[in-house]
Amino acid sequence: MHAGTGELVASAIIKAAEKTGMPNGVFSNLNSSGIEVGMQLVSHPEVKAVGFTGSIRGGRALYDLAAKREEPIPVFAEMGSINPVVMLPKALRHRGEALAKTYAGSITLGTGQFCTNPGLLLGIQGDELTQFIQDLSDEIVKIEPSCMLHPNIIGAYENNRQKALSQPELTVVAEYDSEEQSNYARQTVTTVEGATFLKNTTLHQEVFGPYSMVVQCENAEQLEQIISKLEGQLTGTLIAESDEASKYPDVIEALKNRVGRIIYNGVPTGVEVCPSMVHGGPYPASTDSRFTAVGIHSIKRWVIPFSYQDWPNDLLPAALKNENPLKISRLVNNKQTTDSI
Repeated sequence: MHAGTGELVASAIIKAAEKTGMPNGVFSNLNSSGIEVGMQLVSHPEVKAVGFTGSIRGGRALYDLAAKREEPIPVFAEMGSINPVVMLPKALRHRGEALAKTYAGSITLGTGQFCTNPGLLLGIQGDELTQFIQDLSDEIVKIEPSCMLHPNIIGAYENNRQKALSQPELTVVAEYDSEEQSNYARQTVTTVEGATFLKNTTLHQEVFGPYSMVVQCENAEQLEQIISKLEGQLTGTLIAESDEASKYPDVIEALKNRVGRIIYNGVPTGVEVCPSMVHGGPYPASTDSRFTAVGIHSIKRWVIPFSYQDWPNDLLPAALKNENPLKISRLVNNKQTTDSI
């Protein structure tokens, strides 16, 4: 986030901690333009776990550093993802124009700076996909470019974008070149054939920003093959008509195996804080796909199991006392209850 936004959020957290009687120093906010502060924090012997959101390079560096400590600690890093979207032909035929408008908005939301940004759109060659590409191109250039959060982010975006555009057989179908300040991003849509995408892993890499690539697959078999070759992702999305999805079971299974959250007829950019949310996925989407970074279950990253065996009731913590003074739900003899024992 922007440093100024971080300061405002930090102030709100500190006020909440004071209001609820939390100990002084329970929360700190440190700003840095480099990775040195993060590396020092990960190396400190009093730090017992790390959460991270950012690039694969940065997350992996912290993960490796934590593993080399005298006392290794877990690093829950949420890193790169291109969030593949599978668009089936019948859905494109019936509502391709509306989908183009929806996905143009999703690609450019927050100047593309969402880790769930749909950076890869997959479809099967045909008139429906051709028309969708044209509609998406038309919609992308209608959206005014906006400023990215930091000069380093726009610099990385432009470098990665140019690297992608330099690949053979990749076609730029839409590009909005902003005439504003240098930190405004060029939103871009490209397209490539499935065979080219399969043999060129450079095209599989994330371009963090308002960039998306449409891959034109020869058939369902190639579509499944492409999904299976992808690295781990935070999300995968299926766009299909109600009577269409069941005809592509292998595609759906391949997509399910590559992601932490699979979406039906939606966009991946929305991340709701709720009990069912999973914001994680197979590496390199995250370093531990058993955990989520969003939702009530995200707290499980920061707790450890601990058991009291044969202890007298008066020495147990309040949460475990027989009379249940906290009135919390507990598992007693395999039964969930708030009753006293």
